[in-house]
Amino acid sequence: MKLDGKVALITGGGTGIGRAAAVALAAEGARVIVMGRRPDPLEETVEEIKINGGAAIACPGDVTVRADLEKSRVLISNEWGRLDILVNNAGSAMFKPFAQTTMEDFDYIYRIDLRNVFETTQVMQPLMMENGGGSIINISSILGVRGNADATAYCAMKGGVVNLTRALAHALGPAIRVNCLCPSHIATPMMQDELERLEKGGKMNKLTRLFPLKRVAHPEDMTGSILFFAGDDSKWMTGNIVMVDGGLSCYV
Repeated sequence: MKLDGKVALITGGGTGIGRAAAVALAAEGARVIVMGRRPDPLEETVEEIKINGGAAIACPGDVTVRADLEKSRVLISNEWGRLDILVNNAGSAMFKPFAQTTMEDFDYIYRIDLRNVFETTQVMQPLMMENGGGSIINISSILGVRGNADATAYCAMKGGVVNLTRALAHALGPAIRVNCLCPSHIATPMMQDELERLEKGGKMNKLTRLFPLKRVAHPEDMTGSILFFAGDDSKWMTGNIVMVDGGLSCYV
């Protein structure tokens, strides 16, 4: 197994991309800690990993609260004494026209989609360095590199994650590699309302026809890229922004 002996932290690890990532990393031998605000989904992720013979623990907490991040770091240190892989996955979507987006909306999406990536990395970096470094994978979005009139605040934050990735690759190298994945429409709980809106409006087929691969994605479609950047197959790669979007960005 490619990640045998490694320890991975996945934020937002209870559902969607985070859960799929945790299961995939554990299947490759990593010991996994999943962090998120809701304990029940975290425990479900842990149970799935353990049923399949992996090692995992849950750490309920809010990535926008530094004390919760520090609690998670202490738990990892006490339990496994190291951290090799950090998947900054926690976040939220916001689809609102520019004129209807309040500053409270803006501040909320800033805290959970951009500030948390910066702060989680800052809190976890010392633990990663104790054993020589590792790999950080930031989850942004196609809207981190493309615009959308109905998601201006979200675009700003996900764009921030993209350029933060480049800056962190420079700041934390050579010991820690930092790369970024930009998915498009993925059938996760966070995207469910938007996908249902498209379905009810008769626009889902129009959307899927835009993709060269002719479908929206599932969380498991992200795991190959996450595993690639988590392991040594990508050891000469840092600061990369990779579109995992079914080809949507190749012409939009």
